[in-house]
Order: sequence, then structure tokens, then C-alpha cells
Amino acid sequence: MNKNTKTYFRTFYISLIIIMCLSFGWIGISAAYESTVQTAFGEYKSAIEIKDGKLRILDFVIA
Repeated sequence: MNKNTKTYFRTFYISLIIIMCLSFGWIGISAAYESTVQTAFGEYKSAIEIKDGKLRILDFVIA
């Protein structure tokens, strides 16, 4: 393999690892949030919700 190919694969693998870490991190945060709300308040609430033209991510509402 030449130098450009090695650089491409190295960049690809590093990017893939970063994207996977962020994705699995968000999945873990979402699962923990949903379980905490269910245990503490007894209601089933999704981590991301779009309702009445408003976006709610965790407990933050974006109009």
C-alpha cells in the first residue's frame, strides 16, 4: 500500500471510532434518562419527542 492509502484508512478508522463512541454514548444517555423518569415519576417518556411543533430533547424544549 502506498502512503495515501494508509492515510485514508487511518483517517477512516479514527472517524469511525469517534462516530461510534458518540452514537453509543447518546444511546446510553437516552436509555438512562428514560429509565430514570420511569422510576422516579412513573411515566413513560421518550428521550426525543416532537409534539405540537416543539422539539424536546431530554428535558430541554426547543421551540
